[in-house]
Amino acid sequence: MNRLLMIIVLFFVITATPVMAVKRSGSDLLVDCANLIETESLETVSKDNLLGMGYCIGLIDGLVTFNYVYESVLQTEGNDNLVQMCLPQRISTRQSAVVIVKYLEDNPSRLHESGQALAAQALVNAYPCKQEMAQ
Repeated sequence: MNRLLMIIVLFFVITATPVMAVKRSGSDLLVDCANLIETESLETVSKDNLLGMGYCIGLIDGLVTFNYVYESVLQTEGNDNLVQMCLPQRISTRQSAVVIVKYLEDNPSRLHESGQALAAQALVNAYPCKQEMAQ
């Protein structure tokens, strides 16, 4: 378990960003990820939208990468039953953004909450693990 804690701490240290960048609400994320889904060409995207879309991409990449590391560590330690999100092996950023946008649109009363937490919840809801469903 100490190894898992070290990996989690290391993840947060490596991905730490200024406080202003971290404080993104579900409303912010809804706009950012919706823009990502709707954009066909980057040539017509404004600088502000491009930054927001980059945020959405980075958040998704971070959640997916962290989940794979977390899942691997738990499996190595024999704690497979603690894994909550079982993503498909080949899930695209766009597919993940669609899941997140749908979750945010379906839960408008939560849009004031942390966008990061809501994105994680959206992916957990969309891709629960079989063993978690059986409990």
